[in-house]
Amino acid sequence: MRLKKGDLFIAIILIIAVLGWFTKDTIWADNISRNAVLKVDGQIYTTLTLDSSNEREEIPLHLAGDHFMRIVTEKDQIWVEESTCPDKICVITGKISKPGQSIVCLPTKTIIYIDGKEEMEVDDISI
Repeated sequence: MRLKKGDLFIAIILIIAVLGWFTKDTIWADNISRNAVLKVDGQIYTTLTLDSSNEREEIPLHLAGDHFMRIVTEKDQIWVEESTCPDKICVITGKISKPGQSIVCLPTKTIIYIDGKEEMEVDDISI
């Protein structure tokens, strides 16, 4: 069986499309701005810009009631590394980096969430 001009044309178009799909992240870099918003007792404490060039930064928080939290940001992620709260759910939550994700510590009245203009992924529960 011989290839015709049309078959060859379609094969070339498909190869270009596949190569374009796999190299799109390299050509169009991720320049979406993401900010980590840190709220303490309902008030914005600070806003941090998250991107892949950030070096490790530690934010110590001395809160009311002798509570202490150490929040760490590195590259495009933020997490609670240490906390004096009893359950340590904020520490167990781990690293967050996508818009819509959050870390909440009820005993210290602290919320950390990612704010950005990126489309959020659909999870298994969404319809």
